[in-house]
Amino acid sequence: LLVAAALGPAASAWAVPPPPSRADVLVDLQADGHELTLRDTVRAYQPVPVAFHAQAGDRLLLRLIDSQSVLVLGLEGPSGRIWMTGARPGPDGLELFLFETGLHRLQVLMSADAARAGRAANFELGLRRRAEAAPPGADMPDALPAVSGRLR
Repeated sequence: LLVAAALGPAASAWAVPPPPSRADVLVDLQADGHELTLRDTVRAYQPVPVAFHAQAGDRLLLRLIDSQSVLVLGLEGPSGRIWMTGARPGPDGLELFLFETGLHRLQVLMSADAARAGRAANFELGLRRRAEAAPPGADMPDALPAVSGRLR
């Protein structure tokens, strides 16, 4: 601690910067219930962002298979509200109802322990969207819970 204090600003020069952010992968996720499959690799501190358009009330089914069992999912709505973070789909996937209309951002990211270890993991992500009637209160996201869905 005394050595780091004596070095002052030079100590921060040894910090490893995070890798550059990846651009969103924009997918055309049709509301007909057919599955779209993406395959990619997540590296430490470099999530894979997937963007798609959807309507309030749509049902989203997510299926994630990863080679190292260290990946989780996050979902951000068009308003910037975080609807889900750190979720691991069960063997039958994760089903969610969307509460906002517009461009949603799904992230496939590494768990914190695996990221600190510098690991990488290949994955297969299955996405399915089905049009449904908007649930009551869908136009008022502040009145809704942060996550609405169920592990299957």
